[in-house]
Amino acid sequence: MKLDQEFYQVPLRFDAERLHQEVSQFNEMDWQIHKTKIEGTQSIVLVSVGGTINDDFAISGAMRGTAFLELCPYIKQVIKAFEAPVSRSYLLRIPKCSKVLPLGDYNYHWFRRRCIYVPIVTNPGVQFSYNDRTQKIDPEAGEAWTLNHSQHHGIANTGDQDCIYLVIETKGSVALKAILESSENNPELEARRIAYNPDNSSEIPLETYCFEVLTPKEIGDLTAEILFDAEDLGMPQNQVTKLVEKIEQFRNKWKQVFVKFHHDRLGELAYQDLILEFQQQIVSDVHKWLPAGSRGSLALMVINSMLSTSQRTIAKQVPRLSWVRKKLTIKPALRWSARYRVVEHYQQQANFKRLSDQKVQVLELFQSPITLNEIRECLIAANGISEEKLVKIVQRLLEFRLLREEFQPPHFEQPLFIVSAPRAGSTLLFETLSRFPQLWTTAKESHETIEGIPELHPAARNYSSNCLTAADATPEIALTLKERFTEQLQNRQSQLFLDIPTEQRPQSVRFLEKTPKNSLRIPFLKAIFPEARFIYLYRDPKQNVSSIIEGWRSRRFVAYRQVPGWPFQEWSFLLAPGWSSLEDSSIATIATHQWKSANSYIMNDLKKIPAKDWCFVRYSDLVADPKKIVSRISKFAQLEWDEQIDQMVSRSLPVSHMSVSAPSPDKWRKNVQEINQILPEVQPIMNLVDKSHD
Repeated sequence: MKLDQEFYQVPLRFDAERLHQEVSQFNEMDWQIHKTKIEGTQSIVLVSVGGTINDDFAISGAMRGTAFLELCPYIKQVIKAFEAPVSRSYLLRIPKCSKVLPLGDYNYHWFRRRCIYVPIVTNPGVQFSYNDRTQKIDPEAGEAWTLNHSQHHGIANTGDQDCIYLVIETKGSVALKAILESSENNPELEARRIAYNPDNSSEIPLETYCFEVLTPKEIGDLTAEILFDAEDLGMPQNQVTKLVEKIEQFRNKWKQVFVKFHHDRLGELAYQDLILEFQQQIVSDVHKWLPAGSRGSLALMVINSMLSTSQRTIAKQVPRLSWVRKKLTIKPALRWSARYRVVEHYQQQANFKRLSDQKVQVLELFQSPITLNEIRECLIAANGISEEKLVKIVQRLLEFRLLREEFQPPHFEQPLFIVSAPRAGSTLLFETLSRFPQLWTTAKESHETIEGIPELHPAARNYSSNCLTAADATPEIALTLKERFTEQLQNRQSQLFLDIPTEQRPQSVRFLEKTPKNSLRIPFLKAIFPEARFIYLYRDPKQNVSSIIEGWRSRRFVAYRQVPGWPFQEWSFLLAPGWSSLEDSSIATIATHQWKSANSYIMNDLKKIPAKDWCFVRYSDLVADPKKIVSRISKFAQLEWDEQIDQMVSRSLPVSHMSVSAPSPDKWRKNVQEINQILPEVQPIMNLVDKSHD
């Protein structure tokens, strides 16, 4: 619904006292942190994707009322009075003495929608702004206001009390437009009063879900805005000419894909690929020429965010220990008695080309294993390099992974491997078990650790899958993998194994590891580690497949780029056998294939090893009764229980750092239409699991 005015007062008036009464029933535990840039802003979600507590955009799934909405009969009547389907709705509490609060960055969600604001608790200090200009409006409790969402806007509460607003998002309707136009045409029109009717229990209209992308015409109009602003604001003509060519290519490709898929989820990956290409080819060239708030800049935001499921940014995954070391500028610890040597093929490494002649000279001294003590005297005498300078050079070579310590890996005694489908809750279980005092971990998943060995990378098998068998576990591979694990080993105090003096290092360690791709590698791991024990973590497919879908759409779990035989730029999660046949499939179908493959391989491979070497855990049981489940695992794995573990599992387990959105047992319902379609495919595995593990 497009309107020209900046602000409209909707000619409806509500019972402010009744609204306040309904809001007053909620306690502080009900108010959640709201996704804004102002500290202290909170919300209570009334309508959301799937009816759970989330901030997902409408493209994510069907809208449903939350349990909070059912406690507010009058608020439901207020929402219904606007005669327009609701996208999302929430109560927004704005702290007193707050600065201008951005009401939302412009994006694809807002390209098709607008907000209606109903003050419930307010004060004269509330100020709306539009394009950084304060508006001369004084909203009173029970009124309703809406605004043109296509420009930067915000709200400030300079008063001395918190304010509460009911916020309703909608695409609009013919009826709502008529209500607004009646006020525009007749400024003196008296607002229609909507009193509470205890006999009115009808449901509010919700936006009908459909997967919707920009049409070729909309793409044409938006890219025209980008092109016009770029040229008008000083982009050099030669760059404009190239931009015109790139935009025309993008328009043509978009039209081709739209003709094939229209507004269909089957085209989701194709559309996502074009948006990535748009970001790489066009945004990178033009963004610096478009000032914030310009029409071209807003057009960029709309196209960029078309498939975004929320305002959460794509988090760059950084190994936690490495990040801490970098943040605190902690250098690798050096041991003068330890032996160091160059890594294999060091001259082919990108970091080698960055070295100064002096660093190359030092590096060459480590062609054979040698201690720092052995080279210190001759190096200082012959080259005039001080001991302090030598330390810095060697630390840099270690950071660049051109030099490594020569060490004897410890014995991996009964290592524990958590095996599961992706997004099954393995991070939560891993982070919990890693607090046991005798367990050592690498603090992260082992994708690079394993696949950094060329023979184990899927490229060595033409990307057929992530499967590895006992035949892949040659003695050379086994030693290399154990060395790579040892380089990253740390205890629960985050102390690195290799930071311990050589003579004080334990000769054997209990190792805990989890990488979802290992669901396809059990025979390989058992061959490398004959004493290995496995914890099979199983999650209900409704929740698990939905979470895999969410992971694909978040683009936080991209495992490979430019995979041969795959028509799109990115592939997320594991490569299950048969993956290449899925190029015309929806993300839901791909996620289902990954879930089925992971669980099928786990069940089949665990049958081939002694029963004492594995145990079965349901994710739902872990969440419902963590103390009971972790206690059972500790007995299976012969782990020593201590006070720290007891305290952790005696309360609800903390949210995993890998969670895409807030946990909820009903979170899968936002993908309910897709999940219902795949249930027949996963039912055989569900039946088998239920039969085997009642």
